[in-house]
Amino acid sequence: MGQMKFRLLRPAQVSEDLWVSFAELRNARAIYDDPFFDPIYARLVGGLRDDTRIAVAEEGGEPVGFWALHRRPGAWARPIGGPFSDWHGPVLSASTDLTPAAFLRGVGLLGMSAFGWMPQDAESETHLTISGANITHVGDDWDAYLEEQARRWPKHFKKMRRLERNIERDFSNMEFRFDDTSDETFERLILLKQEQFRRTGRHDVLSPDWVRVLLEQLRVTQGPRFRMRLVSLHFDGQHAASELVLQSDKVVHGWITGFEPEFSRHSPGNVLVQNMLERMSKDGPAIYDAGPGMDHYKRHYANYQLPIGSGVIRARELAIRPDRLLGQAWRSGETYIPGGVAKVMTQARRRLDQICLAETDTMGRILGLRDAFSRTRAATELADSYQAD
Repeated sequence: MGQMKFRLLRPAQVSEDLWVSFAELRNARAIYDDPFFDPIYARLVGGLRDDTRIAVAEEGGEPVGFWALHRRPGAWARPIGGPFSDWHGPVLSASTDLTPAAFLRGVGLLGMSAFGWMPQDAESETHLTISGANITHVGDDWDAYLEEQARRWPKHFKKMRRLERNIERDFSNMEFRFDDTSDETFERLILLKQEQFRRTGRHDVLSPDWVRVLLEQLRVTQGPRFRMRLVSLHFDGQHAASELVLQSDKVVHGWITGFEPEFSRHSPGNVLVQNMLERMSKDGPAIYDAGPGMDHYKRHYANYQLPIGSGVIRARELAIRPDRLLGQAWRSGETYIPGGVAKVMTQARRRLDQICLAETDTMGRILGLRDAFSRTRAATELADSYQAD
């Protein structure tokens, strides 16, 4: 075993040979089948964000690890693609003993804030909150899959049969598009998602310029194991629901979804997913990743889960710089302050995280922070009033 060497490179400094090695390491292990680990995704983001870095680990002169990330102030890392990176972490050779913590130390980083961490070692799992990403393996026998899911969730699939009859009654035509290339559907989905952000008080992560350019580039980018696909559902020619997915040759990863409120009684989101899974059983890929959470469509269509982590990966146990102490104090407040204020603090931190992940220019951060503090102040006053009562 040779000496371990580390480099932290800007994307433009990565040679074509290294990009090829990155792809080869990713292709060698099934745990990296998700499209977020494809170097094409890292290269696209890297062309739009100056804070993108590619960490490289070499052992005996051979690459054994790659890690696409964003280097933020304070020697801190964020997932590549910011809030859109549903899975993240290093791509490692099966032959190396390198841990994520040692990888971070090797390239001079103190840690990473993670929300879609791929657990690869006991060390990282110990310090993270582990939940389950909902996975559907639909196989190539749609009837067998549907029969098994209906056995597990009889009420849901009885409802789906009723919805099918209602749709046939209320509309003369239902059109499912597995590969919708229309600008109209794409723009409608983005608008619906932004309206949802405003309605729920979440930061609009689709508004930064780099995000819109990335989505446009993804629409026309395709690699051996990577592409973006827009699937949609239309009732009598009207948009009912759609979903942007990222896809490898093995996995379709659900990404950005939206549906028309006026069709809510017909559950267009569920109808869309069920039609997509049926099509996947015929044409592939066979695996759909709906991510964590227990939304109905995730729970009813998943047939297993993969562990996914959230929290902080540290290069060292006490890897805290003075400029990060405020964040530590804030997290302590979430844990120890009683009542509704702690919940408000947690919500505020998550919103601030979204701003830090998405906004790359000063004005975008200022505007996002202004809205965040305004909402936090109002929520804190409400929480205080409940405690006073």
